[in-house]
Amino acid sequence: MREWLRDTHGPNFELLRHFVRRFFESELTTSPDQWKASSIGLFSLMLPWFPVFAQPLKFKYAHFSSLPTPGPYQMAVRADELWLLTLMMSAIGLVTALKWQSLFPSLRDYQVLGPLPLRPRQIFQAKFFALLIVSTAVIVVLNLFPALDFPMLSASRWQINPSMADHLKAMAIAVAAACYFFLFGLLALQGVLLNLLPPRSFGRVTGYLQGLLVAVMLILLVLSFSIDTRYLATALRPQISAWLPPVWFLGLQQHLLGDPDPVMSALAGRAQMALLVSIALAVVCYTVSYQRHRKLMVEGSTGSSSGDRKWTGVLLDWLVPNPRQQAILVFVTKTLARSSQHRTILMGYGGFGVAILISGILGMQEAVAKPNRTAACFVYAHVILLTFLLIGMRHLFTIPVELKANWTFQITERQGRLDWMHAVDRFMLFWGAVLMLAIPLPFEIKLLGWRAAAETILFAAFALLCYEWIFTDWQKLPFTCSHLPGKIPAWILTLWGIGILGSIPLVNGLFVISLYQPIAYIVILAVLVAIWLGLYSTRRAGLGDLRLMYDDLPDPAIHGLNLMR
Repeated sequence: MREWLRDTHGPNFELLRHFVRRFFESELTTSPDQWKASSIGLFSLMLPWFPVFAQPLKFKYAHFSSLPTPGPYQMAVRADELWLLTLMMSAIGLVTALKWQSLFPSLRDYQVLGPLPLRPRQIFQAKFFALLIVSTAVIVVLNLFPALDFPMLSASRWQINPSMADHLKAMAIAVAAACYFFLFGLLALQGVLLNLLPPRSFGRVTGYLQGLLVAVMLILLVLSFSIDTRYLATALRPQISAWLPPVWFLGLQQHLLGDPDPVMSALAGRAQMALLVSIALAVVCYTVSYQRHRKLMVEGSTGSSSGDRKWTGVLLDWLVPNPRQQAILVFVTKTLARSSQHRTILMGYGGFGVAILISGILGMQEAVAKPNRTAACFVYAHVILLTFLLIGMRHLFTIPVELKANWTFQITERQGRLDWMHAVDRFMLFWGAVLMLAIPLPFEIKLLGWRAAAETILFAAFALLCYEWIFTDWQKLPFTCSHLPGKIPAWILTLWGIGILGSIPLVNGLFVISLYQPIAYIVILAVLVAIWLGLYSTRRAGLGDLRLMYDDLPDPAIHGLNLMR
C-alpha cells in the first residue's frame, strides 16, 4: 500500500491527497507540520472523554432500572440522549466553524494550483471529497465511544426495544445524521452567502459570522451538560421543539427503536427532511459556485481604502502624544479589526466564557442566598469574563498576522521597545476598563446601590493584579512573533484550566463575603493592592532590558541571559 501511495495516480487523486493532507494547516502556523503536535495532544485528551462518564451513568441507570415504573427511566434516558446529540452536533459545528476557510478552496489554493493545467471543477470536486473524508473521520472518532458505550450503559428492563443491536444501530445513525446535518448546514450557509453577497462584502460578513458561530457552538457545547429531565420536558413542547434540531434527531433515534409516540414520529420526519435539505443545498451551492468562487477570492482579497479620517488622528494625538505608542496602538487595533482569524479566536474565548458564566449563574440560584444573589452574579460575571479576556488576549497576541514583515519592528526595537510595551499596557487597560467596568456600572448601581462602587473598586484591584500576573513574562510585540503550537503539552494546559476554573468559586465567595463585611473588604482590598504593586514594580523594572522575541522556538537545553542589544 505504501509503495502504491508513493506513485502518482492522476490529477484527481493527487488533488484529493493534497487537500486531505493540508486540511488542518493554517496561516496561523509558520511551517506545514506544526499543527501535528498540538493535534496529537488534543486528540489524546479528547478520545477517552466518554469513559469518564461511564461509571456515573452505570450507577444512575441501575437505580432507575430498580424502580417499579418505567417513567423515570424513559425520561432520564431521553434526556441523556438529547445531551449526547447536542454535544456531538455542537462539537462538529465547532470544528466546521474553526475550519470555515477550508470549506471552499482558498486564495492560496488558486495561487498555487491556478497555473497548473487544472479546471476549477476539478479543484472544487477534490476539495469537496476531501471535506467529506476528513469530516467523516472526525465524526467517527468523536462518536465511537458514545455510540458503542451508551446503549450498553443505559440498558434496562424498562427500555422500549430489548434488542441491543437495534439500540447500537439507532444511536449510531441518529448521532451521525445529526452531525452531518450541522456540517452540511454550515456548508450550505457559506454557499448561499457566496452566491448572494458581493465579492467585497463576502469576506467581511463571513469573517464576523465565523467568529459568531465559534462562540455559539462553544456555548452550546458547554450548556449541553446542563440538560436533564426538566429541560427535556420543555424542549419536547411542539412550539419549542420545532426550533431545536437536536430534538428532531432525538425523535429519529426513538423512532428507529420503535417508539409508538406520534410526537417522536413527527420529529423523526422533520429530522430526515432537514438532513436531506441541508445535503441538497450544500451540493447545489458547491456545484454552482466553482466558476464564481475564483473571481470572488481574487476581488475580495483586495480591500478598499477606508479613507483619511482626520478626526481620529486628532483624537489619537490628544490622547497619546507619543508617536511610537500611537503606531503600536493603531497596529494592534487594525489587526483585530481586519483579521478574521484573530477575531475568531477572541470570540471563541468569549463564547466559552459566556457559556461558563451562564451555567454558573444557573447553578448559583440554589447555592447562594437570595439577598446576596445579585451581587454574587455580578462578581461571578466579572471574574469569569476577566479570566477569559486576559487568557484570550495573551493567546491572541502570540498569533502572527504577517510574519515576514516583522523586520520593521526588529530594526527599530532598540529605540522603541519601552514605548511599545507601554502602548500594549495602555491598550489592554483602556479596553478592559471600558468593557469590564464602565459598561456594566450603570446596571450595578441600579441593582446594588452603593455596593456597586465597592464591587467596582475591589474588582479593579483584582483585574490589575491578574493582568500583571498573566503578562509578567511577556517579551513579545503583539502579532509579530512566530507561533509554535504544542510547545506546552496539552495535559499541562488542561491542568492549568482545571486549576483556574476550580479557583474561581473561591475568589467569587471571598468577594461576595467582603461586600457585606467591611473589615473583610478592607483586608482583601489591601492584600490585592499590595500584591499588584509588587508585580507592577517588578515587571516595569525589566521592560526596557529584555530583547523582544520574534521567533517562537522550542525551549533550549541551556538558557541564555537575553542581554540587551
